[in-house]
Amino acid sequence: MSLLNSANPEHGRVARSFCAPTTPMSYASGRSKNRVEHLPKSLGASLLMVLIALIAAETILVAWKWRLDLPGLASALLGATFLQIWTCRSRLELLATAAAAVGLAFVRFGFHLRPLWENPGLFWAFLGLASLFVMGTTVASTTPCKHPDRPAAFGVALAIPLSLIVASVMLPMTAHMHRATFDTVLCAFDGSLGLQPSFVLGRLLKNLRWLDWVSRVAYQQVPAAMAILYGSTLGAKHCRKPNLVLVFCTAKLVGYLLYAVVPAAGPLYLFASRFPDSAPRLAGLAWLPAALPTDSPRNAMPSLHMTWAVLLCWNARKARNWLRAGFVLFLLLTVLITLGSGEHYLIDLVVAMPFALAIQAAFIVPVRELPVSLPFWGGSVATLAWLAFLRFAAPVWLGSVVLDWSLVMMTVVGSVIMEQRANREFRVRQSSQDL
Repeated sequence: MSLLNSANPEHGRVARSFCAPTTPMSYASGRSKNRVEHLPKSLGASLLMVLIALIAAETILVAWKWRLDLPGLASALLGATFLQIWTCRSRLELLATAAAAVGLAFVRFGFHLRPLWENPGLFWAFLGLASLFVMGTTVASTTPCKHPDRPAAFGVALAIPLSLIVASVMLPMTAHMHRATFDTVLCAFDGSLGLQPSFVLGRLLKNLRWLDWVSRVAYQQVPAAMAILYGSTLGAKHCRKPNLVLVFCTAKLVGYLLYAVVPAAGPLYLFASRFPDSAPRLAGLAWLPAALPTDSPRNAMPSLHMTWAVLLCWNARKARNWLRAGFVLFLLLTVLITLGSGEHYLIDLVVAMPFALAIQAAFIVPVRELPVSLPFWGGSVATLAWLAFLRFAAPVWLGSVVLDWSLVMMTVVGSVIMEQRANREFRVRQSSQDL
């Protein structure tokens, strides 16, 4: 007979005295357990809100100093809107974001809409700021299952404009660190090819104003293009890819270091009023470094815009057809505007190819295989070899048209072939892991 069914009253009192505390203790224990379980989540949400506040304050500090016209910043902030659209599941959220953007614009300009009319990019910047606030709010206030991709998208949306702000501070330093540039050397190499592509395309854009406008708009949309490519990969469970944010940020960081090897500004700054109408004669170029004003950043060699455009195309293979076509068009416009605007020489774009190959290989080749990776070392060695060749071996390549064109074609074609090889190995490796 069980203790609870015993006829002995003492047994009943013992049973009741033993069992009575059970329910309250279990309830209290459950509440304590729930508090413990929710504590990390609450603490994490609080820390995240603090981080959001700090980063938003940094962004607003730049924005409210009215630096929203900073080149590329509107595009970087608009990238947050693209990522919000990719991860949004409510039309009401998008309407709230648009209303917040209008409110921010009203706080800044009131009823004076002329600045927005003259520079529509300002409104896109306000829209991006509003998207950052809305995305941050949803990340901190909802469970991950409601927005599974929103936290990662929010992190990328913050990283893109902040990296641009940091770059805007670092880039002017290159001019003060390297007063003498190798612009005459790079211009001489372009001339040794038999033409000056920057001057040719510069005159083309000067005559076709609409093409100049389209290409300049595309030139400023690199941050938004990065956000679009990242957003297109969200939710693709079987789409294995390298970490796109690290790929582009690493390219920027290493590129800034390479600026110090062959510092150059571009033909626009070297020839000023002569560009693009009067191309220099090869015989009239000096091989010695040229002293340029410190207001022109030394960011020509290698071309990071070309590097990013190539990386966008390489990492968009699994994207939709229209998106891949858009990135190819973006690459063509990048080539056109980087040369036609006078910001780069042709050789800057050529060296960007092996540089992009090295960056891409660093993220699709396993770390244990990097010491023997042909794409990684091929891209790295080719990049450094070109920089040394241009800086120290001018008597070898100057005037050698066949040699120079052969090296250029080998560099471009070889980079494409080796990247395709690395990508095939990456896909095979991922397929075998899935099996």
